[in-house]
Amino acid sequence: MSASDDGGSADRAPTFVVGAGPSGLAAAWRLRRHGRPVVVLEQRDRVGGQVSSHRHDGFLMEEGASLLPSAYAPVLRLVREAGLEGELVPAGSVVGFAHDGRIHELRSERLLGDALRTRIVSARSKLAMLRLGVDGLRMQRRLDCEDLSGAADLDTLTPREYCAARWGLDGEVYHRIVDPTVRGIMGTRGDETSVVELFFLLSNILGSELFALRDGYSALPRRLARDLDVRLGATVHGVEERPGGVRVAWEDADGRHEQTGDACVVAIAADRIPGLVPTLDPDTARFLGGIRYTASMTVNVGLTRPPAGIAASVVQLPRGTADPLMSLTLEHHKAPGRVPDGRGLVCILTESDWSQRHLEDDDEAVTSAALAAAEEVLPGISDDVTFAHVARWSPCVVASRPGLYRELRDWSARRQPGRVALAGTFTSSSNVASATAAGERAAREVLTVTARH
Repeated sequence: MSASDDGGSADRAPTFVVGAGPSGLAAAWRLRRHGRPVVVLEQRDRVGGQVSSHRHDGFLMEEGASLLPSAYAPVLRLVREAGLEGELVPAGSVVGFAHDGRIHELRSERLLGDALRTRIVSARSKLAMLRLGVDGLRMQRRLDCEDLSGAADLDTLTPREYCAARWGLDGEVYHRIVDPTVRGIMGTRGDETSVVELFFLLSNILGSELFALRDGYSALPRRLARDLDVRLGATVHGVEERPGGVRVAWEDADGRHEQTGDACVVAIAADRIPGLVPTLDPDTARFLGGIRYTASMTVNVGLTRPPAGIAASVVQLPRGTADPLMSLTLEHHKAPGRVPDGRGLVCILTESDWSQRHLEDDDEAVTSAALAAAEEVLPGISDDVTFAHVARWSPCVVASRPGLYRELRDWSARRQPGRVALAGTFTSSSNVASATAAGERAAREVLTVTARH
């Protein structure tokens, strides 16, 4: 570890980090590398937040976030720094779009070229898709995984409204490609979210080379946590900024604690922050309290054999096909060693509205509904299931809407940095790269603020 802190750390109180997901761990890692003492408080019994890999009978499952595109520069940087670069392996990059009883397959890293050759849309629609590509290239420099407020002037339409305003995009392109892409990654419909999300996805996920970690995505948070002081099972009750420091109250198996710290990074769901940090200014509390989240469930099913005739590692689903699913991932195509020889592993993801209504259903009911829907795209899959594993995510990702990034821009312009820094995925499109970048930004803020005192 380097110790490039301005004043050393021997006489400093610790900086607390609330939350050991990608954002909190990135902040703690950066602070530790600058020589700061750090204590990470995590309510769960594990690190990683929505990054959660699970092994069962030789199958390696991703229960939460699973995408690691080449555009996720903050994540890949941490992978290298943590000494895990040798564990990176190319991931299956074929994306399937279900339509008319078939799965039309496109290569992610050659998305535009393959889209122009596919039969999923007509020649007229392919011509219109060039406009989608041109618009995406024009917006690309503003699609920042750390802060999307730079795209605020674009944040006036939904993807549905954007396509309706562009010649040729309102029919096949929207229903067969745009809406399935938004639903498949965000879990919400293209008539609900901001068009900024669509272009972020096209720029940073689709169109990128995809990678995986040999032992699962959780290898990264586990490695980061290894060199940090992480307290699991710690429920934080309050974070209060005081002159010259912060006061943090939490509870764990050893009882209740109150401790003074140099600063604190709060890396939890945005709408929970106002209740935890009573010293927030009213403007910040109002902005964060207004952010809403989706829900989702992942149902990993181990199969006696992989579904035949499909090379895709991800299958996007148009509305009306396999409802209420948002997408399917064929994990046996993602990377070598994910399944025993000759077996298959499919992760079924449910969309937000349905998930909200069924979060309390038991695993058997969720699995039964998910498999029944998946049968529309993968006929016979239910006959080959050897086990099923259900994970529930609520909150899942920010429920973006037109206007959110304009609100973010206005809030960011007014906010004054302090000893309580905020991190999470609410400043950009919700994903591991944005969470990581937000954590690193919070660490920079803490270093800057505390260096003055």
